[in-house]
Order: sequence, then C-alpha cells, then structure tokens
Amino acid sequence: MVKKTDLISENKTNIRKNRRKIFELDAEVSTTYAELMLLLADIEENRSLLQRNFTSAFMGNRSIAIDNVNDLYGCRMAMLEALEPSSDVQTNFKVRMLNQVRIEQLENRTDLNDTLRDIATKMIEVNQMLQSVNSLITEANEAVVEQGDDMISENAEWADGSIRKQMTKATPNTNAQSVKSNTERLQKLLDRAHVAENEATNLVRRVEDDTKGILELGDQIAKRRERIQADRERVVANQRRTADQIIKLK
Repeated sequence: MVKKTDLISENKTNIRKNRRKIFELDAEVSTTYAELMLLLADIEENRSLLQRNFTSAFMGNRSIAIDNVNDLYGCRMAMLEALEPSSDVQTNFKVRMLNQVRIEQLENRTDLNDTLRDIATKMIEVNQMLQSVNSLITEANEAVVEQGDDMISENAEWADGSIRKQMTKATPNTNAQSVKSNTERLQKLLDRAHVAENEATNLVRRVEDDTKGILELGDQIAKRRERIQADRERVVANQRRTADQIIKLK
C-alpha cells in the first residue's frame, strides 16, 4: 500500500508533468488554430477568385462568343434570303439551305441549353454544400452558446463556495484519481492535436494547389477574352461583307 506522503509526492510530480503537457498542448492547439483560420481566409479568397472567374467566363466571354455565333448565323440567313433563284431547282436549293442553317442554329442552341442545364445542376450542388457549411457553423455556434450557459451556472456555484468545499474534501486518493484522469485526457488531446496539425498541413498544401489552378484558369479566361474580342472584329468585318454581298445579289 502506498504511503500517504509518497502518494502526495507522486501526485505533485504527476501534476507538474501534466502542467508541462498542457503548456505544450496549448502551443500546438494555438498554432493549429492560427493555421486553420489563415486557411479559411485563403479558402474564402479562392471562392472570391472563383466567382470572378465565373463572372468573367460566363457573363463575359460566353455572352460575347454566343453573340458572335448568332451574328454569323444572321449573316448566313441574310445572304441566303438575298438569293434570287431562277428555277425550281435553285428555289429548292435556297429553301433547303435556309432550313439547313436554321437546323444548325437550333442544334447549337440545344447544345448551349444542355450546357446551361449542367451548369445549373452544378451550381445547385455548390449551393447545397454551402448550405451544409452554414448549418455546420450554426450548430457549432449553438454548442459554444450552450457551453457558455453551462459555465455561467457552474461559475456561479463556484463563487458561492462549491469549489472551496471540493478543495476541503480532497484526499491524496481522489487527487491521484483526478491526476490520472487528466493524464489520460491530455494524452488523447495530444494525439488529436498531432492528427489535426498533420491534416491542417495537408489542407494548406491542397489550398495552395487550388489557388494556383484558379489563377491559371483566370489567365486562360483573360486570354480567351482577347481571342473573342478579336473574333468580334472579324464578325463585324463578316457582316460588312455580307451587306456588300446582299447589295451585289440584288
């Protein structure tokens, strides 16, 4: 049987060891918290960059490119409408070509609609994921609020003398049991902290890769904008030639 004085000394030593572990754990937890907060800031920045890319690619590049194609179809229809057939064969050719161009245009619009449907589906999925994130944040906030409520009540009890009563009733055995429990809890927390630190590091690398990809995509979108704008000038030139051709045909 352990002597009372020996148990008290052992408790004192183990308590000091736990204090060191607490200090080390506090530093690691604080570092991980800072890394994760910076990580969330980077993720939010990436989301803003993605929104910028979406606006530039969808509302800008796509709209101009579609206008270009529609204007080119318009040129084809105008040139065909200006034809003056001199026989039934030529009339059939004109009508056939008008139908063909309209079919091609409708095929193109159908393809565009399919793409829009796919985009809408993906955006719904993104919004659902964001909604789940908001729910997670709300639940986490509620847990913190409930914790605060519980601590307010417990602190009031401590202030009313309960913690002093617990101290006066303490024994070497109850202290030893509590120290052992603290040691076990600290070890579990240290294990979790190591895992969290490794996962945070992996997430940082992943976000860095995502940022690089997003920026590269933004550069590609900008370069495509230059091509589309250059095409626009060619479309205008095509329209002018179409107008000249209509005059010649008539």
